[in-house]
Amino acid sequence: MEGARHQLPSISIQTAQSSDSMFPCSKATAFSLLNKAKQLRKLPSPAPTLSPFSALLRTSVTMNNDAVHSPYLEAIFQLKRSLRSKIHKELKNMGPIKRSQEEDDSQKRKKLYVPLVEDKNSNMRMLKISSVDDLISNSMNILEPALVDSEGNHREDVMQAREPVDLVILPGLAFDRSGNRLGCSGGYCDVFLKKCQDLAAEWKWKQPLLVALAYSLHIMEGGAIPVTPNDV
Repeated sequence: MEGARHQLPSISIQTAQSSDSMFPCSKATAFSLLNKAKQLRKLPSPAPTLSPFSALLRTSVTMNNDAVHSPYLEAIFQLKRSLRSKIHKELKNMGPIKRSQEEDDSQKRKKLYVPLVEDKNSNMRMLKISSVDDLISNSMNILEPALVDSEGNHREDVMQAREPVDLVILPGLAFDRSGNRLGCSGGYCDVFLKKCQDLAAEWKWKQPLLVALAYSLHIMEGGAIPVTPNDV
């Protein structure tokens, strides 16, 4: 969101109703994937009250390392690709009036670190900035912090901070009410969050609060987003 470049938006909680039409594949397809997963892992059938995607989520929790490269995992990746495509189309069709109604940029910020992508191997740093003037456009025309400030000093990296991070605001294409996030497939946020959680554990800090800014169409029912063992 454009306003997010200048200051952190406040958090609004959406209450949106979901239906089977929200999902990119049919129930029959989902149950077919479940049957394949059960044959691989000899898992019991899910409770009849679960939705197809909730059942997939429960099954993924019971997976061990032997199943990491299984057809079951490839099925999850395919579901993610399909869901990304659907959400992208819906965001494209979202009018400016609806966007404006759901945006709110009134939250006051404190010490702010913003992402700098280092490479194509999911490595990302969070560097401290003082104002929007500290940001420069990268090759993809995305604003990122410069490595050094106007005086030539290296910017503070959040991983070298000696005080806890209170809040991490995450991007994403969709979120469900079980706390799962559908990213853009790069893995940058998952890798960073793991490092951030390890740092908090090392210093015996409270784990940071993870928050996502979302329009109503981003919010899906619990268990709607398929997950893998590396997803945070």
